[in-house]
Amino acid sequence: MDPVTAALQARFLAVISHELRTPLTTIASFTESLDHDDLAPDERSLALSAVRRNTDRMLTLVDDLMVVSRLQTGDLALQPATVPLAPILREAVDLLAGREPHTAATLDIGAGPDPYADRPLLRDLFYAVLGTVASGAVDRSAAITASTVDDGWTITIVARQAEPFTDESLMAGMLAAPEPPHRRRSTALWMLLADAIAGRHGGSVELTNDTEAGTGARIQLPLKHQA
Repeated sequence: MDPVTAALQARFLAVISHELRTPLTTIASFTESLDHDDLAPDERSLALSAVRRNTDRMLTLVDDLMVVSRLQTGDLALQPATVPLAPILREAVDLLAGREPHTAATLDIGAGPDPYADRPLLRDLFYAVLGTVASGAVDRSAAITASTVDDGWTITIVARQAEPFTDESLMAGMLAAPEPPHRRRSTALWMLLADAIAGRHGGSVELTNDTEAGTGARIQLPLKHQA
């Protein structure tokens, strides 16, 4: 097994173990409380709600991990086409703004040839990274720049973060009930999904920490990748 594959598998297993622990612990705790006959009706309702919420989160987790696994193994077939980059980035920005009204982003997109990619997956890649960077920013806003370099695109998404991004901080940032509810994924899982989508297209995602530019991520995408 090559070092890159080994590192991806180790990260994949680490995210799974962290992601499963919180909802399973919550479900186990509230299920045990439901076994008591003297539980008040409002307490029983609260316990059932917590069990349902965390069950839904685990179902989302299983679906996401299946997608990540299929992307990494190449089992998930792409539907690539020549797609303009600017509209997809704007779509990701608008999607985030619609779901999280207090989150915003600025765009600076240079000229260049259109990449050859699976459009829905590319949108999900940008949304995952943008959501992670912007939601953790001090002012909940991020700056997006995109330019062509050699035979591909470089997209950077940065913001002023309360704390610099690291693999450890992403793992530590997982919450029992991520807010808002539609983002029922930890930052670690968002970035795992982004990395898998980029990798399936022959690209990559890496965390960046710059005292002047800000903290965020850099996405590398080739113009065309034979998936």
